[in-house]
Amino acid sequence: MKTGLLHMLPFRYQGPSLLGALLSLALLLSAPGAQARIKCWTNDEGVRECGNVVPPEYAQQRVEEKNAAGITVGEEEEAKTLEDLAEERRLAAEAAEAERARRAQQAEDRVLLDTFTSVDDLEMARDGQIANIDGQIKITESHISKLRVSLDQQISKAAAMERRGNEPGEGITANIDRLRSQIIENEAFIDAKREEQDRIRSQYAIDIDRYKALKGVN
Repeated sequence: MKTGLLHMLPFRYQGPSLLGALLSLALLLSAPGAQARIKCWTNDEGVRECGNVVPPEYAQQRVEEKNAAGITVGEEEEAKTLEDLAEERRLAAEAAEAERARRAQQAEDRVLLDTFTSVDDLEMARDGQIANIDGQIKITESHISKLRVSLDQQISKAAAMERRGNEPGEGITANIDRLRSQIIENEAFIDAKREEQDRIRSQYAIDIDRYKALKGVN
């Protein structure tokens, strides 16, 4: 059984000589058993080789397919490494996240423009929320003041009993503990509300800047 010349003798050339490459290619294509198209690759020595079958050791690299005129009519890209594939996945994930962020920003912009007609509207909405929280804080502060009065009364009652040589009853002790806990809880509520006010101010500052940018105003 005979093996075609293209299987047996891949031609090679070195250097940039296009004429030499085309002459060699023409000779190869005119040889017995030659087919209409051949494939070209680069061997381990950096030498260009062509034939109708790519050797297995070069099958993973970039291969060009040429016609009888020596013109490149197709390419097989070099096989991707695991690192290449991982990088592609990373870039695809970044692109998807960027697109998600873009769409989310578009939606937020639309809500901003649909909800407010001017910067003054934004500032009024901000001030209204801040004032509402101020009202909650004042009510809580008033409640804390009353709790402190009750706590002082219970402490005074317990001290009077001790001066008489008696131990304060469990009811008085429990009341003192309960009042102290309520004061702590209400103070924590006020701290949380003040932090909420700070967040509102920060968010509205961002919204106002964005609104100005969208409307083209200073």
